[in-house]
Amino acid sequence: MRARFQIRDIGANSGERAHGWLTIGETAAGPLRVPLAIINGREDGPTLCLTAGVHAAEYAPIDAAMRLLQTIRPETLRGVVIVVPVTNMRMFEHRAGFLSPLDGLNLNKIAPGRRDGSISEILADVLLREVIGAAEYHVDLHAGDLGELLLPFAGYALTGRAELDRMGEALARAYSPRLISLATPDGTIPPFPGSLNFSASRNGVVSILGECGGDGTLEEDDVRTHVTGVQNIMRYLGMIDGSAPASANGDAPRIAARDRIVVRATRSGLLRLKVRIGDEITAGQELADIRNVFGEVVEVMSAPGSGIAGLIWTHKVVNTGDPVVRYWITEPA
Repeated sequence: MRARFQIRDIGANSGERAHGWLTIGETAAGPLRVPLAIINGREDGPTLCLTAGVHAAEYAPIDAAMRLLQTIRPETLRGVVIVVPVTNMRMFEHRAGFLSPLDGLNLNKIAPGRRDGSISEILADVLLREVIGAAEYHVDLHAGDLGELLLPFAGYALTGRAELDRMGEALARAYSPRLISLATPDGTIPPFPGSLNFSASRNGVVSILGECGGDGTLEEDDVRTHVTGVQNIMRYLGMIDGSAPASANGDAPRIAARDRIVVRATRSGLLRLKVRIGDEITAGQELADIRNVFGEVVEVMSAPGSGIAGLIWTHKVVNTGDPVVRYWITEPA
C-alpha cells in the first residue's frame, strides 16, 4: 500500500480521498483560503496536480475539476491526484474576470510570486512551492475569460531540458483535440513568463495549459473536453486503465501554433463580425465592419495574413485600439 500523502494539514491515506482548505493570508473580511483535495491511490504511480479557477470566471474548467474530483476512484488509482477546483476564491465569489478584486493583479502573470508580496503574489508562491511543487505533473485548466471566445488548445513552455520537454509535448498532445502551443521563452505563443505553467516547468514540473470554453459560459461540450483531456493524460501516465478515446476533432490533422496576430479596430462604433471561432482566415479576408451611430461603415477590418481564428472578443461596441480577432498562424504537428 502507498504511504499517506499530505499537504499541510490535509492528508489522505492509501485508497482514500480527503479535502480541506489552505489558508493563504487574511483580509478585512476574514482569511483568504484555497480549497484543496487529495486522491491517494492504492498503488504507486505519478503525482498529478490539477488547478482550475486561476481566472475564476472561467467556469467550464472549474466544473471539469469538480467532476474529476468526484469521479476519480482512489481504489483503482495508481499514484496521487491533487485538485484545486477554484484557485482564486475572491474572484469566484465576485464573479470577476482577469484581476483579483483584492489587489488588482492577474494571478497568471505574476508567477512565481513572492513570500513578502501582495496577497496574489503570496498565493502564487504557495501554489508553486507547496501544491504544484508536490507533483511531478501539472495541468492548469483554463478557458477564455469574460468577453472572450476561444479555440480549444493545450500549451507547454519549452525549457531546453530534453526529457522534460518531451513529456510536456506528449501531455499537450494527449490533452488537446487539435491545436498545441509549444512556447519558447521569448516567443509570441503561450504559456508566457509570469504564468503558473512557465514557472512550474522551470521548477522541474511537467506543467501544461489546457484551454476550452469562454465568455462566462458553462457548456457541456467544453467541460467534456477538459475532462477527457485530463483522463487521456492519466491513461498516458499509467494512472488509470484504458486507452485514449478517439479525438474530438475526428480525422482532421493536428496542428502546432507558430505565431499569433491580433487585429484591432482603428475606428469606433458598432462591430459586425464576419468570422467565427475556428474559421480558416486568408490574407485580405474581411473580418468585420464598424458602423457609426448613423449606420455608415467607417471601417472594414481585414486580415493581414492567413491563419485560424483562435480568439474573438465578444464586445459589440469598439473604440480605437480595441482587439477584435486574434488568429493563430500554424503548421502541421
